[in-house]
Amino acid sequence: MGVKQAEICWLFVNSRRMAADNAKYMGHEGSTDVITLQYKQVEQKEQLFGDVIICIDEAILYAEEYSTTPQSEIIRYLIHSILHLQGYNDIDPSDRKIMKRHENKWVKWAEERITSKILQQK
Repeated sequence: MGVKQAEICWLFVNSRRMAADNAKYMGHEGSTDVITLQYKQVEQKEQLFGDVIICIDEAILYAEEYSTTPQSEIIRYLIHSILHLQGYNDIDPSDRKIMKRHENKWVKWAEERITSKILQQK
C-alpha cells in the first residue's frame, strides 16, 4: 500500500463500547464497524499515525449478512482503516466507490497471502 512509516493502534471492542465511542468521537448514535482517528494533520499515503476502533460484534453480524467470516470482515476493517489514514473517504458516493475498489483489491491481496500461509503450514 506504499506505507513507509506507521504508528497505528487497533482496539477491538464489543458493540456496547463501540456505541459509546461512536457517540463520543463521531457524534453518531449506535454501534458501527470501524472508527478511524487520524493523528497527523496532513494525510500522507506513506506515513500513517492513528488509532482505530474495530467492533467484533459488527464483524460477526456483517459476516452473516455477506456470507463471509468474521475474520474476513476484520481484515476488511483493518484495510478500510489504513485507507482512511491514507486520506480515502467514503462519505459521498463517488469517493465511496473509489475507496471500495481499493479496499476490495487489498482484501483480496491479504486473503490470498493468509490462505497461502495456512496451506504451507499443513
